[in-house]
Amino acid sequence: MANSFLIAPPSGTLRTVRWSAGVWPSIWSGLGSGLCLRLGWVLLGAALTSSAWASDPQQDATSAKDQPEDAQVVMNSTLDDRLFYQILAGEIAARNNEVTLGFRFLSAAAKSSGDALLYERAIQMAIQGGSGDAAWGAASQWVKAEPNSLKAQAMLLRVAIATKRSQGISDALTRIISIGNDAEKRDLIRAMPSTLKRLPSELATQAEAIADASLKQVKADPRFASSAWSAIGFLRLQAKNKDKALDALNKARNNDVADIDTGRLALALFEQGASAAEPVVVAHIAAQTNDPKPRFQYARLLYLENRTTAALAQLNQVLLSAPTLVPAWLLSAQIYHQQADFDKAQANAKQALILNAQQRASGQQGRADTYGRQAKLLLADVAQANGLWAESGRWLDEVGSEDEAVLYRRAVLLGKQGREDEAIALIQGPALTESPAENASDADADAIKSRMQLTVRLFREFKRLDDAYLATQAMIAAFPDDAELLYGQAMLADQLGRPAEMERLLRELIQREPDYEHAYNALGYSLVDRGERLQEAQALIEKALTLSPNDPLITDSLGWAYFRQGRLDLAAQTLERAYAIKQDPEIAAHLGEVRWVQGKTAVAIQLVREAIARYPDNAVLKATVKRLGMPLQ
Repeated sequence: MANSFLIAPPSGTLRTVRWSAGVWPSIWSGLGSGLCLRLGWVLLGAALTSSAWASDPQQDATSAKDQPEDAQVVMNSTLDDRLFYQILAGEIAARNNEVTLGFRFLSAAAKSSGDALLYERAIQMAIQGGSGDAAWGAASQWVKAEPNSLKAQAMLLRVAIATKRSQGISDALTRIISIGNDAEKRDLIRAMPSTLKRLPSELATQAEAIADASLKQVKADPRFASSAWSAIGFLRLQAKNKDKALDALNKARNNDVADIDTGRLALALFEQGASAAEPVVVAHIAAQTNDPKPRFQYARLLYLENRTTAALAQLNQVLLSAPTLVPAWLLSAQIYHQQADFDKAQANAKQALILNAQQRASGQQGRADTYGRQAKLLLADVAQANGLWAESGRWLDEVGSEDEAVLYRRAVLLGKQGREDEAIALIQGPALTESPAENASDADADAIKSRMQLTVRLFREFKRLDDAYLATQAMIAAFPDDAELLYGQAMLADQLGRPAEMERLLRELIQREPDYEHAYNALGYSLVDRGERLQEAQALIEKALTLSPNDPLITDSLGWAYFRQGRLDLAAQTLERAYAIKQDPEIAAHLGEVRWVQGKTAVAIQLVREAIARYPDNAVLKATVKRLGMPLQ
């Protein structure tokens, strides 16, 4: 019998108790090992939600019946008769679905023995019975019995979250942090944002206050202050409050700019468009000389901002200190390819391929050959750019899989050779000819949609915008609920010089999706840029801002609307606000033009000069300089 007890000689002492795995539910199952083995269960598993209290009381009894003998857990213990009776009676009660009675027996057994597993089992029974108060009482008793047990404190935290006890959460976090060693403290502080992110909705607004209270002592400790302030910064970032997150970043920086957590927060803020975080990123990299990863992350973010020259400069520094870092070789190859420096692009992609093969042979990388695939795709692109069609095809063959990335490149190759119709047929394939989307399975519908999107992309590649427009129209007919498709068609109409069609489509989108802020902004900006119906345009942009108050691009649209109405001071203030949020080249062009018209030519020139240094290839900046005759030398 899987749940049997082996009772030793009649001395009143039990030597071995055999528990079925089904009797002891996996209370820690599903918890991550993100911190480390000793702490993986502490905070990352703290997201027990209130729905746990509604669990099926028959679940354990049912699962226990089918457990094989080899699934049993053997624990050696010394039990007196009373303790044995309490445990046995508790489990029998639980099997009979009398979980409240079972909890009473197990709770008494845990209290008298001080055994951690019995406390866990008692708490689980309370959860199973839907009694948050009972679970809280048992967890509190366990902590009282073992005040220095991280496991006991973590269980108390889980129960506090599940029962929505904000003070209990704060107290548990404070104790958990206080009893950990230095390494554990840092890991626990770092995990706090992910822990509090999982609070019940009723407590979500209290997350920062809970963190502040829990971190009060460590914030005053120079060893942990930067980590503590970084954790608070991440919480503020989760709450979409970049300004307060930047304040936390500055406090972390003032304590220790070289701290890894300071760098993580600075990079996260910069990735979210907070340009004010960039100086902290730069200072962190300068102070963190032994680790190339922050510099590589910075280079990647610069690349995503289209600041390719600056990104390449950072990558060159990375490769000086970490010459075997394959992603750095790949990213530099990508940038050289974009800059049409095909020799360097090819050389760096091949170096990435060689290093990747060496590292895979020595077991330094996982099974998936992601880097090798990227290198081969880059080499195919370089060969194509050089007009080497056969070589490009051979590299695509080397990739091995005929996924969409490979298919698209094969189609482009055909187009480059004047075989555009073949290219379109290759992309469309049977997915668009044999399985109508309305009658397709979910998987088939996804495949159809993906091929349609690639078709539109291919038409754009071939400069066939009318065909792209018609293909998008077909997508909308197949997937009428996709607002993004209608927005994309409106943007194509704009590119085709059909403003009336663009307006019609955007108004249709607004009617269908009244909270789609990009539709209001696009329509408003289009009117402003054409100098038409400026009051109406302003109202549309203001509506977009109510839906997305801190969007720098929408704020830029409003500033441009003020400028077109001759409201220069208000335009300058609004554009300055947008540029402070995101140092976007088009915002810089608009603000530079406003300052130029205001007569603040030196300010305008300096602003535009700095923007061009960061974005040397931006067409809007170049056009603004040319139109205004702005001297930048």
